[in-house]
Amino acid sequence: MNNEQKILDILAQMQGDMARMQGDIAHMKGDMAQMQGDLQALNDRTSRLEINQENVIIPRIQLLAEGQVTIQNQIKRISVIDSMQDDISTLKTAVRFLSEKVQQLENASGK
Repeated sequence: MNNEQKILDILAQMQGDMARMQGDIAHMKGDMAQMQGDLQALNDRTSRLEINQENVIIPRIQLLAEGQVTIQNQIKRISVIDSMQDDISTLKTAVRFLSEKVQQLENASGK
Protein backbone atom coordinates (compact mmCIF):
# COMPACT_ATOMS: atom_id res chain seq x y z
CA MET A 1 0.00 0.00 0.00
CA ASN A 2 1.43 3.33 -0.99
CA ASN A 3 1.24 6.57 0.92
CA GLU A 4 -1.55 8.00 -1.20
CA GLN A 5 -3.71 4.97 -0.49
CA LYS A 6 -2.97 5.24 3.23
CA ILE A 7 -3.90 8.92 3.19
CA LEU A 8 -7.13 8.11 1.33
CA ASP A 9 -7.94 5.38 3.85
CA ILE A 10 -7.29 7.74 6.74
CA LEU A 11 -9.45 10.42 5.09
CA ALA A 12 -12.22 7.91 4.49
CA GLN A 13 -12.03 6.79 8.13
CA MET A 14 -12.06 10.42 9.27
CA GLN A 15 -15.13 11.08 7.11
CA GLY A 16 -16.87 8.09 8.68
CA ASP A 17 -15.91 9.31 12.14
CA MET A 18 -17.16 12.80 11.31
CA ALA A 19 -20.44 11.41 9.98
CA ARG A 20 -20.91 9.45 13.23
CA MET A 21 -20.05 12.56 15.25
CA GLN A 22 -22.56 14.59 13.25
CA GLY A 23 -25.16 11.92 13.96
CA ASP A 24 -24.24 12.01 17.66
CA ILE A 25 -24.47 15.80 17.65
CA ALA A 26 -27.88 15.67 15.97
CA HIS A 27 -28.99 13.12 18.56
CA MET A 28 -27.69 15.36 21.38
CA LYS A 29 -29.55 18.33 19.89
CA GLY A 30 -32.73 16.27 19.94
CA ASP A 31 -32.05 15.28 23.55
CA MET A 32 -31.44 18.93 24.46
CA ALA A 33 -34.69 19.99 22.79
CA GLN A 34 -36.49 17.26 24.78
CA MET A 35 -34.84 18.43 28.01
CA GLN A 36 -35.81 22.03 27.28
CA GLY A 37 -39.41 20.91 26.75
CA ASP A 38 -39.28 18.93 30.01
CA LEU A 39 -37.79 21.93 31.80
CA GLN A 40 -40.51 24.21 30.47
CA ALA A 41 -43.17 21.73 31.60
CA LEU A 42 -41.52 21.60 35.02
CA ASN A 43 -41.48 25.41 35.22
CA ASP A 44 -45.16 25.52 34.27
CA ARG A 45 -46.02 22.93 36.91
CA THR A 46 -44.00 24.79 39.54
CA SER A 47 -45.85 27.99 38.69
CA ARG A 48 -49.22 26.23 39.05
CA LEU A 49 -48.12 24.76 42.39
CA GLU A 50 -47.05 28.19 43.64
CA ILE A 51 -50.38 29.70 42.60
CA ASN A 52 -52.28 26.82 44.24
CA GLN A 53 -50.26 27.23 47.41
CA GLU A 54 -50.88 30.96 47.51
CA ASN A 55 -54.58 30.85 46.65
CA VAL A 56 -55.75 27.63 48.29
CA ILE A 57 -53.37 26.10 50.80
CA ILE A 58 -52.17 29.18 52.70
CA PRO A 59 -55.70 30.58 53.22
CA ARG A 60 -56.84 27.18 54.51
CA ILE A 61 -53.92 27.02 56.92
CA GLN A 62 -54.81 30.51 58.13
CA LEU A 63 -58.42 29.39 58.67
CA LEU A 64 -57.20 26.42 60.67
CA ALA A 65 -55.04 28.70 62.80
CA GLU A 66 -57.98 31.04 63.42
CA GLY A 67 -60.16 28.06 64.32
CA GLN A 68 -57.53 26.86 66.74
CA VAL A 69 -57.50 30.25 68.48
CA THR A 70 -61.30 30.14 68.74
CA ILE A 71 -61.20 26.64 70.22
CA GLN A 72 -58.50 27.66 72.70
CA ASN A 73 -60.63 30.59 73.85
CA GLN A 74 -63.65 28.32 74.27
CA ILE A 75 -61.57 25.87 76.29
CA LYS A 76 -60.49 28.71 78.57
CA ARG A 77 -64.12 29.73 79.07
CA ILE A 78 -65.13 26.13 79.74
CA SER A 79 -62.42 25.77 82.38
CA VAL A 80 -63.64 29.00 84.02
CA ILE A 81 -67.22 27.67 83.94
CA ASP A 82 -66.06 24.38 85.48
CA SER A 83 -64.31 26.28 88.25
CA MET A 84 -67.43 28.41 88.83
CA GLN A 85 -69.60 25.28 89.01
CA ASP A 86 -67.30 23.86 91.67
CA ASP A 87 -67.55 27.14 93.61
CA ILE A 88 -71.36 27.15 93.27
CA SER A 89 -71.54 23.57 94.51
CA THR A 90 -69.42 24.50 97.53
CA LEU A 91 -71.59 27.57 98.21
CA LYS A 92 -74.78 25.49 97.95
CA THR A 93 -73.40 23.05 100.48
CA ALA A 94 -72.42 25.89 102.80
CA VAL A 95 -75.83 27.59 102.43
CA ARG A 96 -77.61 24.30 103.09
CA PHE A 97 -75.48 23.72 106.19
CA LEU A 98 -76.02 27.26 107.45
CA SER A 99 -79.77 27.05 106.72
CA GLU A 100 -79.93 23.89 108.79
CA LYS A 101 -78.05 25.60 111.61
CA VAL A 102 -80.40 28.62 111.46
CA GLN A 103 -83.39 26.27 111.47
CA GLN A 104 -81.97 24.44 114.47
CA LEU A 105 -81.41 27.74 116.29
CA GLU A 106 -84.93 28.92 115.47
CA ASN A 107 -86.36 25.63 116.67
CA ALA A 108 -84.29 25.79 119.84
CA SER A 109 -85.23 29.41 120.58
CA GLY A 110 -88.88 28.96 119.60
CA LYS A 111 -89.56 26.17 122.09
